[in-house]
Amino acid sequence: MNFVILDLEWNSSYSKKYKGFMSEIIEFGAVRFNESFEVIDTFSMLVAPQIAKKLTGKVKELTNISNEELAKGGATYTRVLSKFKKYLGDDILMTWGTCDILALMENTRYYEKNDRIDFINKYCDLQVYCAEVLGVYNAGRQLGLAPAAELIGIDPADYVAHRALQDSMLSMSIFKNLYYPEKLPKYLETAEELHYRLTFKSYYLTDINNPLVNKSEFNFICGKCGSPLVPLTEWAVRSKGFTAVLLCEKCGRKMTGKVKFKINYNGMSIKKKLIPIVEEKDGGSEAAAAGSVNGDHA
Repeated sequence: MNFVILDLEWNSSYSKKYKGFMSEIIEFGAVRFNESFEVIDTFSMLVAPQIAKKLTGKVKELTNISNEELAKGGATYTRVLSKFKKYLGDDILMTWGTCDILALMENTRYYEKNDRIDFINKYCDLQVYCAEVLGVYNAGRQLGLAPAAELIGIDPADYVAHRALQDSMLSMSIFKNLYYPEKLPKYLETAEELHYRLTFKSYYLTDINNPLVNKSEFNFICGKCGSPLVPLTEWAVRSKGFTAVLLCEKCGRKMTGKVKFKINYNGMSIKKKLIPIVEEKDGGSEAAAAGSVNGDHA
């Protein structure tokens, strides 16, 4: 079994076609190696930009790639992609995070009118794999390449940062220190699974009769006395969720209950909230004694 780690460098380019900025790829870099981490060969090609003729100052500073270098040594995106497809073959593709895959899809969509990446046999997000093996995975904060290297005693300064081939070699060094053959299969995806995950759009359930809507989630407890709240109104759709006026018969307090069912790629998340209803009393206004009660779960 062989692995190919791909890294891409790109420029922030304004597309008149899309009327917005996109990540225009300017360099492919990849390394192929076996399970003994013996390097078989490498892949490195520059891509001549077509969307923006000049690199941003930040990209030139980070990569040390010049406009002249790209103009003289860069090939078209379609040519480089074609060569990389042949280079990859049936080996397992890895990238550090999915940003490179998203850029690949974005550029392929622009040039080939199709964002499918069906040439991938199996894929592994190396960033997620390494973060979980290290026990530092955080869905809200991605583990960077350099910090990951430092965590296992690799000096990232030994590699030229922000050059595609060098970054792929650094990724390989990190993976070598964290490779457990029995753990890897869990992180492998097909091209179809990867595409579905990256293009999945979360959405809210707004049909109360949908079988995925668990009616028991509409039950609320009074935060003051612990008694169940009784709905005074029907549950109605408001702001991508369901809302009703609830009453604590023991305390006499009225509250607004809100429930939202959100379908994410990894399943459903449910958000519940209680908001005290302010009522006019003796010529003035007075809030219910209890504050807002929130609840989130998946």
